[in-house]
Amino acid sequence: MIETSSRVPFLFVGNHRCLDFINTAIVLNGLPLDLLGSFDDLVAWLVQSEAIPAEVAKNVERRWHGPAKARALDQARVFREMLRAMVERIAGGKSIPHTVIEAVNEALRYRAGYQQVRRHGDSFALERHAEVNDADQLHAMLAESAADLLCEQDLTLVKKCQNPACVLFFYDTTKNHARHWCSMNLCGNRSKVAAHYRRQKRYS
Repeated sequence: MIETSSRVPFLFVGNHRCLDFINTAIVLNGLPLDLLGSFDDLVAWLVQSEAIPAEVAKNVERRWHGPAKARALDQARVFREMLRAMVERIAGGKSIPHTVIEAVNEALRYRAGYQQVRRHGDSFALERHAEVNDADQLHAMLAESAADLLCEQDLTLVKKCQNPACVLFFYDTTKNHARHWCSMNLCGNRSKVAAHYRRQKRYS
């Protein structure tokens, strides 16, 4: 059984929003744990991942009601598991099923919002303002992050943590693309300690 929790902080170790979204389903003490335990958790993740600004989140929390919240959370969880399967294949060097692309494209049909030019110092940049008025538009935002991963990133740099007990993914932006762990604090140091212990035991 998958537990849910609002008490465990979100993990932003993936270097890409799509991977960080997938990483909201984790394993803790050997048991699966869903960090999206409620609709409020989903909205909090969207804000913390900078998918939506805080003022949009407040509007969603104020205007949305039970059925809409439940539908959005269910859609997000189902989509997350599809993306997890997709990224498993990418990290394993396998092709992506056409059904996954179709699902992403279907969700993107409901993308809503607008772009505006903003000044950043001496230059300008386009900033997208999201509109989230229903579950389909929220779903489209998640699909947009998946589309960016597929179309704009180097998929050979999508990796899974080498700790066999870990289920987290990351986009390897290190200089030599030699990253092995979701993070040194979570898995890297633990693996090094275990390897040191095995060496000591072997020669004792």
